[in-house]
Amino acid sequence: MKAKERFSSPKIVANKTSIGRTWGVLLVLMLLAAAGWGGYQLGGERLSSETLQTHAEMQQQLAVVEAERNDLRRQLTMAEQAAQVDKKALASVKAEIEALQDERLKMEEELVFLRGIVSTSKKKEGLKVQGFKLEPGLEAGQFNYKFTVSQVLKNGQVAKGRILISVEGVQDGKVATYNLDALADKSSASIKMRFRYFQNIEGVLRLPEGFEPARLIIEVKPSGKRLAPVSESYPWSPVS
Repeated sequence: MKAKERFSSPKIVANKTSIGRTWGVLLVLMLLAAAGWGGYQLGGERLSSETLQTHAEMQQQLAVVEAERNDLRRQLTMAEQAAQVDKKALASVKAEIEALQDERLKMEEELVFLRGIVSTSKKKEGLKVQGFKLEPGLEAGQFNYKFTVSQVLKNGQVAKGRILISVEGVQDGKVATYNLDALADKSSASIKMRFRYFQNIEGVLRLPEGFEPARLIIEVKPSGKRLAPVSESYPWSPVS
């Protein structure tokens, strides 16, 4: 039987020189790391400060641009309002001019009537029907009419009486005549007449369904014997 062999562990003997060198290396590494971290911190702080300054400058520029935009918007709004006012003023002036022109035409027509009916010659006194017009109305079967009744006079007496309007035509193949009370929203078949120089007459006629008008008849029947009655007939031809 062999005796057991014993092995002894080698002993590491630290060299003082190597230990010092190791600590020196570690110290250098720590200093480098500290210097790097300090530089990073300093650079980060510098970058953060520059970023904040740039942000503040951009905020100021944005505020200036926003103020300029708001000012331009106000100017645009004022310009649009001024344009609208100008358009309204122009439209108002045009409307006034048109109204004055219409009034002038009416006055000229009245002057023509006055010149025609006031006579110093040997013309006999008498009634006249003038200016008859017939136009389509707003609804189907509806028609607007107007005319003027005047008198030739010397002494300026008032003409009184009645005016009758009727329409002749064909209804269901037969000749038919409708008076004013059947053609308009009136309870009377005549219009009251009373004037010294002239009287304008106008109204709306509504034809019965299926009625084909041929002519419109106006009869002026004065009261008293001074003026003779007058009757005028007009073909049914509405003018749009």
